Amino acid sequence: MFLSNDPGPWQYYVNRQDNVGLPIMEVKDKYMREQLLFEQQMNFIYQQQMIMSQASSGGGPIPSSISSGDTINEFVVDDYVENYFI
Repeated sequence: MFLSNDPGPWQYYVNRQDNVGLPIMEVKDKYMREQLLFEQQMNFIYQQQMIMSQASSGGGPIPSSISSGDTINEFVVDDYVENYFI
């Protein structure tokens, strides 16, 4: 599974080697995309941990934020449920 790193604080991100010389709006867009990807990945990992802890403690409902057919980062929940719970 590919995981992106936290882009960190804006003040440091602007001065990163790969951002030096880029227009500020391009850096801002790039920062927002990286931040969103990182947050989505952390949410997905948290949801996986919740599902696994519920499964190991005797069950319980799947969190309502996950529904059949939802795509989270490059994962399809249907495939996840099919491969790990059946």
